[in-house]
Amino acid sequence: MKLKGRVALVTGGGSGIGREICLTFAREGASVAVNDINAQGIKETIQQMSEFTNQALAVPADVSDSGQVRKMFAAVLERYGTLDVLVNNAGISEVNDQDVDRLNRTFEAQLVEMISGGPIKTYWETTQNLEDEAWDRMLKVHLYGTFYCSREALKIMEAKGYGRIINMSSIAATEGLEAAPHYAAAKAGMLGFTRSLAREVGMRGITANAIAPGYIETPMTAPLSKALRAAWIMNTPVKKSGQPKDVALAALYLADEQNGFVTGQIISPCGGWWMP
Repeated sequence: MKLKGRVALVTGGGSGIGREICLTFAREGASVAVNDINAQGIKETIQQMSEFTNQALAVPADVSDSGQVRKMFAAVLERYGTLDVLVNNAGISEVNDQDVDRLNRTFEAQLVEMISGGPIKTYWETTQNLEDEAWDRMLKVHLYGTFYCSREALKIMEAKGYGRIINMSSIAATEGLEAAPHYAAAKAGMLGFTRSLAREVGMRGITANAIAPGYIETPMTAPLSKALRAAWIMNTPVKKSGQPKDVALAALYLADEQNGFVTGQIISPCGGWWMP
């Protein structure tokens, strides 16, 4: 019961990694506010959490909207009166079936060209075709959402002299991702924000850290082709994909009161793909 008596808010808790973090925190004794833009996803997460707690709270909101974020934190305060842990996990891939098909076809064509001895004649051409709206939306959800939520959380945490802020980045931020430069840019921005935040609030009993997962089996990665997934796993030293629980355990470590000497760091459950 590492989080007994603690209150946590997890954004993007309606599925995948976010849901697993909610379940892990609840299992460890925390009261958990579950955020997502998908109300049905929140409902399903809370139903699964009921095995461990009856203290869960549904707080649907779009984290890219600062007004909705303020209302969400007001609801958390009304219910619990405080906040100890914030996990900025909400994220999007912002790709449709056509985009996924192009991604899979481009990779598979490059693979065939490479195996046959090259040269590579199939190119990504992602950035030159990326529209303003797609770029803006990606940064709004990941980077702006992290800022909006952290800003509200600090108003609570600084007053009490305690807090844990955990930002969900990606190895796309540390390695780059040719198929999604806007995603990589947003996740990289989160790392810079995390370090700055850690330096700003460390003396007030608040830590800020980031998690940078590698290839994790989630609904977001499910549409990737078998060939692309196999190639990703082959480039991972442990030769297997990760599971949401691998990331949730990292979040639990960072949320634990005993780990207050860890701040401004990147923990990367990636099977060794990224080695700083």
